[in-house]
Amino acid sequence: MATSTSPQANLSLVPWVRQGAAAAITTADTLGAGQRAVAELSAVVSVNGSAAPPVTVRLRGPADVVGIDANQIVRRDPHPGSIDFEPNYFAGIEFDRPDFPWLFTPAKADATGKLRPWLCLAVVRKQDGVSLGPTVDAPCTMLQIAAPASIAAELPNLVDSWAWAHSQVAAIDSSQVGNALAGSPALSLSRLLCPRILKANTEYIACVVPTFELGRKAGLGLAVTDAELIATNALAPAWVATTKLPLQLPVYHHWEFRTGEGGDFESLVRALKARPPPDNLGRRPIDISTPGFRLPADFPPHVTLGLEGALQPTDTPETPAPWADATAKPFQTELARIINAPGLNEVADPNADPLLGPPVYGRWHAARSIVARGVAKWLDQLNLDPRSRTVAAFGTSVVQAHQEALMAAAWDQAAELQRANQRMRQLQLSLVVGTSLHTRHFANLGPETLLRIGAPAFARLRSFASGDAVSHTLVAQMAGKALPLAATSPAMRRIGRERGPFTRRIAAQGLTRSTTQTWVMKLNTGLTFSTPPMVDMATIDAVRARVNIVTIKPYREVNKALVDARAGRPNFQVMTEGAAINVPQVEIMMALPDSAAAREFRLAASEHLGRVNPGRFKFLQAPPPPMEMGEFKATLLAQTEPRQTMVALARSLVSVGADAVAPVDTPASAAVGIDTIMAAPTFPQPMYEPLRDLSQEMLLPGLEDVLPDSVIGLKTNRRFVEAYMVGLNVEMARELLWRGFPTDQQGTCFKQFWDTRAAPEPREDIGPLHLWGDRPLADPATAPVREQFVMLMRSTLLKRYPNAIVFAVSGYFTPGGGRAPADDPLAIVMPSFSGTMQPDVSFFGFDITTEQATGADGHAGYYIVIQEHPTEPRFGLDEDTPTGGASHLAVAGGPPAGVPLGGLQWGRNSAHMAGIVRQLPVRISIHASQLVKH
Repeated sequence: MATSTSPQANLSLVPWVRQGAAAAITTADTLGAGQRAVAELSAVVSVNGSAAPPVTVRLRGPADVVGIDANQIVRRDPHPGSIDFEPNYFAGIEFDRPDFPWLFTPAKADATGKLRPWLCLAVVRKQDGVSLGPTVDAPCTMLQIAAPASIAAELPNLVDSWAWAHSQVAAIDSSQVGNALAGSPALSLSRLLCPRILKANTEYIACVVPTFELGRKAGLGLAVTDAELIATNALAPAWVATTKLPLQLPVYHHWEFRTGEGGDFESLVRALKARPPPDNLGRRPIDISTPGFRLPADFPPHVTLGLEGALQPTDTPETPAPWADATAKPFQTELARIINAPGLNEVADPNADPLLGPPVYGRWHAARSIVARGVAKWLDQLNLDPRSRTVAAFGTSVVQAHQEALMAAAWDQAAELQRANQRMRQLQLSLVVGTSLHTRHFANLGPETLLRIGAPAFARLRSFASGDAVSHTLVAQMAGKALPLAATSPAMRRIGRERGPFTRRIAAQGLTRSTTQTWVMKLNTGLTFSTPPMVDMATIDAVRARVNIVTIKPYREVNKALVDARAGRPNFQVMTEGAAINVPQVEIMMALPDSAAAREFRLAASEHLGRVNPGRFKFLQAPPPPMEMGEFKATLLAQTEPRQTMVALARSLVSVGADAVAPVDTPASAAVGIDTIMAAPTFPQPMYEPLRDLSQEMLLPGLEDVLPDSVIGLKTNRRFVEAYMVGLNVEMARELLWRGFPTDQQGTCFKQFWDTRAAPEPREDIGPLHLWGDRPLADPATAPVREQFVMLMRSTLLKRYPNAIVFAVSGYFTPGGGRAPADDPLAIVMPSFSGTMQPDVSFFGFDITTEQATGADGHAGYYIVIQEHPTEPRFGLDEDTPTGGASHLAVAGGPPAGVPLGGLQWGRNSAHMAGIVRQLPVRISIHASQLVKH
């Protein structure tokens, strides 16, 4: 074990800082009363290059201050309300502005860098004669010191006020101080110290008060005349040792604290001893002779097993201590018979009344209700080994003890669950009704009727066409088919309905509409009602046909030349709409003269087509392929099937998180298809804490045998953690079910055992229980977290220094054959979890094995480092430093004996004084091999 000062931040201490107009003050501080209380500067303003007459400007001074902004305070040492502050340290307060203590001092520093602040920190003991409270007319809280208290004992000597105010700048040396002060405000601050020598176990009040008499009067609301400001003794101190009592002081800020027993960080870490774990730590015996059920008559009395805790010595075997088969077999056989009875009864007669028996921990997660002896599966091992089953019962006790708070948190997480499930039940009803209507009415329609009814939804329905790798809308699938999409439009449906105008016109001509060869079917085949035969142009020029009816093809690709060639039809007639038409036999006649009516019609049609479609090709294309009506009907029915559409609607209306079961088909609801949502609330808090609060013996048996000021090495017990977490989750699932929370009892509500919130990469201690499968309990191959080395410390060190840093660092072999901790930051391993136990026990777990930590794997091993926080400087004297019984450290008396100056000069200025009394941070390094048994 090695103790040393730790690396510290690059900080420079500055005796004073002046910024703004105050930096132009030329009068040096005399460090006495013979000085004016105002600072005047001559200001000259230039207008258009011409200097105006100079103006005298009076700067604000101590008489102008009646309070300070609390936002300027960035840190107080000790923290307000502390009850164990080290009596050998000095109290201090830090301000955001680096020039704050000298902001209203009407002088500049003298040649040695001394400058009195306009305020100071006084620490007074709570006693008779000392009172703190508001006054009627004063703007500040008032501190009053009266008999039997004395000014000399309670207040610092203001002659030394310059020595206990300084600035701190984040800079390596003086050359960088100016840049740091001009840079980010986070790089600098100012500090007041009180050099009072504190006593152990004493209550104190720290007060920020003015140092000048004019500031005292202003803070108390007393009048200050101009004559007093310019008097030669205006900077008289607010008090001296001979000031008459009672003395009243305005207080700009105050807080209270109490000192503890003697001992600073260095003395406490030096008191630590690296010790191996005591015998029987981490295990206690349990008697299984009277378990509450009948055992064989020859079962021996007082049979005990070792019940382990969550932490155990590093030499503990990974598997539990063997259990003699002579007692294990009868015990486990009878236990299995009892806990299997409900499951066997359910298998034998599913309709029988359920049996009440002891719980099978994890039955819903493992989907099994029967366990068997000798099976290396986690469900069987957990439920038939009384050691693991007892630990699972610990989890049951924790949930029962906190059930109200846990259920309140669960319902908070499921605020919208009830409303969502009500919506899901409505969708289930819609699904049942829709399925019935779809089957009875929609599915029985013919292809043509179904085509017309479903046409409005074609643009929203998608499916895979033959040979396509991606889905297309039904509109896209109809493109390029003989049946045009317009045939399914509302206008065509009105025209072509059974009793529509199309049917009436056919009936007026004395024809009967076909029930099979409908107009839709005709359009799908690409045929026209009455189209002249296609002939070549030579035949057209030589042949004239006599026809009585002229019809227009159903598509616009009519050949203009073909219309022009239809000459020689003497029987061509233009009839009045609705008139009876005589349809004679169509005859093909050669070289007949053309009729006037036919010629006029051709000319009109030719001119019309020449205008509306001039760029069309001259010859007709091949007709497009027909659409498979049967296949299209099957696609349409599949796309409108209620089970598919309702499930899609449910998923669009209700979103679920990672801990909820999505509304999908399950065997339990196959007839409906949409489940209500099951949710598993999550509780991220470390669950070792409620177990510790229930009983620390459950967490670490034998803790009372750990000696004070001890540091020992342990490891985590994976079997304990998993058994306990199963018990937690099983009991929580039962509680959720009992309280009406929608759950299938398979969720994993608790996944965190250790406190990993401060770890570099927080992670879960167990995975979802329903994914454990058939692995053994604490299986190292599938466990999410491997075995971890744990440093346990029993000391008041971390209780008094909660900001201390604990980490592990790899070691290296020195040339002499020894070992030393590495200085490389990459060699540092931060704790993966941490925790505390009463009264003064702390532990830290690291992601390294015991062999790696101790060096048993052939390497140099790891050092456990406990370090004082380096970025919070503290000031004071070492313990047992002689002070001669004085209440305050005086500059004039010289440094106390034994105080190292470190190259600095006592009494030169406040920066030197602060550097001398600054307590450097301390670290202790302990090799892990010293913490385990050998």
